[in-house]
Amino acid sequence: MTGHDLDRRLAKWQPVKMPFDASGLNPRELRMVEKLVEASQWLDCIFWRQSDPEALALFKSSTDTKLRRLLMIHGSRFDLIDEHRPFTGTEPMPPGRGLYPKGLTREQIEEYVKQHPGKKEELYSTHTVIERHGDELAGRPYHEVYKAFLEPMTKALCEAAALSDDEAFAEFLRKRADALLVDDYYQSDLLWIDLKAPKFDVVFAPYETYLDDVLGVKASYGAAVLIRNDAESKRLAEYQQYVPDIQDALPLPAEDRPSKRGHVTPMEVMDAPFRAGDLRHGYQAVACNLPNDPRIHQEKGSKKIFFKNFMDARVEYVVLPIAKKLMREDQAAKASGEGYLADVLLHEISHGLGPAFARRG
Repeated sequence: MTGHDLDRRLAKWQPVKMPFDASGLNPRELRMVEKLVEASQWLDCIFWRQSDPEALALFKSSTDTKLRRLLMIHGSRFDLIDEHRPFTGTEPMPPGRGLYPKGLTREQIEEYVKQHPGKKEELYSTHTVIERHGDELAGRPYHEVYKAFLEPMTKALCEAAALSDDEAFAEFLRKRADALLVDDYYQSDLLWIDLKAPKFDVVFAPYETYLDDVLGVKASYGAAVLIRNDAESKRLAEYQQYVPDIQDALPLPAEDRPSKRGHVTPMEVMDAPFRAGDLRHGYQAVACNLPNDPRIHQEKGSKKIFFKNFMDARVEYVVLPIAKKLMREDQAAKASGEGYLADVLLHEISHGLGPAFARRG
């Protein structure tokens, strides 16, 4: 690809400064944040290997700053806003990325499982990489495949926990470190949901399955280091009390809208000074509703996190400029960050509403 082609692709991406104001942190808190960033950097090493191992090798070896910039933006060799076409080389994007053997299809897996039903659980697991050994398929657990990165990652998380003045957050970090080493996040997710207005928080797990275009079940690692925006979080708290009423008002049979009363629906407005993995590369999320485990939704609920600095950037660089181009001047003047926050808020609330499972007739 020529330099002109790289320039054309890069021009579609707006560079945005995300300043980190550490003035409100004491030295101990700053060291804790640094440890969380260190852990997130180890997580990013895993994501590259899940997304596109060849892109990682190219990123390390190339001296072309424009190519390296594009690789960093996408976390792969494939342009997310050009139908995943390669911007370097000619290889089309493997549907299974680094999570499946190249060329393995959904139909082949389904046929293999028919012949080997005892293999279904490991092959369809959210936290295994599928490997081919001759004519055999195997699901190898993430904690084995990525052990070299998980060990220093979890060490950094435990060191961050030791620096936390919030014992509940520290306990969560320790349990999340344990979970990463066995691929079982249930207990630590419960602790995560139960955190009460934490000054610091993290998204730190393989949650989303957007990389997997084969079975659609393999989760990719993502991380965000979060610092609470207290004023904005308090503004959102008023919405929490209405979530059970919204659920009850859905035009569905009672069995399809289990009561949200008694379930926690924490809503946090946080600044994210550092993100990694699937939260760092590609589409830049401004909010999330996690965890995705329906057992957690039924037992506890879910947590809605709004990334304030990323939301502000989207409003400034995307929403307002588009409003000025497409709307009448008097209408465009009404576009605002507050309005966008309300839109995103209701979107995220909706993720947690309705039935968790489909019923069969």
